[in-house]
Amino acid sequence: MNVNINDLRSNSSRGFTLIELLVVIAVISVLAGMMLPALATPKSRSAAAGCLGNLRQLQNAWAMYLDDNNDVMLPNAPLGQPANESWCASINGENWTISSDNTNFLVTSLIGPYISNNLAVLKCPADVVPSLNGQRVRSYSMNGQMGAIYTGNIATEYNPGFLIYINGSDLTCPTPASAFIFLDEHPGSINDGFFQVSSAEPIFPDVPASYMEGGCGFSFADGHGEIHQWQTTNLMIPVLYGVSIHEAISRSSNPDWLWFTTHAACPQ
Repeated sequence: MNVNINDLRSNSSRGFTLIELLVVIAVISVLAGMMLPALATPKSRSAAAGCLGNLRQLQNAWAMYLDDNNDVMLPNAPLGQPANESWCASINGENWTISSDNTNFLVTSLIGPYISNNLAVLKCPADVVPSLNGQRVRSYSMNGQMGAIYTGNIATEYNPGFLIYINGSDLTCPTPASAFIFLDEHPGSINDGFFQVSSAEPIFPDVPASYMEGGCGFSFADGHGEIHQWQTTNLMIPVLYGVSIHEAISRSSNPDWLWFTTHAACPQ
């Protein structure tokens, strides 16, 4: 049998045709599309677990303060409230630029001793976009209807016709298992530790986060925490450096707004 070595060289050096290359690229793209969500999910779950752990520690601190102060709730913290009257004092408010509140936390704030001044508890692992002067120290805010011993007039002005809560015994509606205390606030919305609520008009004056695959961390007065998944796109607002979110418009029939408001406060 005669074999032409030139034929062998020609066959062995033959490359892929254009169609074969396109098929290979298509297969790789499909495999990558299948693998990336699987790779992202463990990371998202880890961030959610870390967020829940922090929220539970904050909620335990809230409960300890309640026990130490004859059933008076940990006071809420609007911008400018003195440190000795605030769960977390804000001087200038967090922002995207160089506010001192971005990277500093007043350990003289009332929650400090109850978290052993462990500032890591204040930061959700899913909150990753830094301000101009570095990673911000705080991701969580407190329901504006809660801890209203110093802010009752403010909460009533912002949310007229709905209950404010000063003592633990005030939580009969919603019940402790349904009343949220702390939550993740959208990084474009967060400034002070006071999360404003609107229960009559379908808006979010302050905006909850959605950076855990469309979910937001909440802690409740009975001590439990959960990642609540939003059902609509109203709160699915991307986190973009430098972009501030002043409010989110909703509708009175929106299931996310209904869930949020029923867990925030009851009508007077």
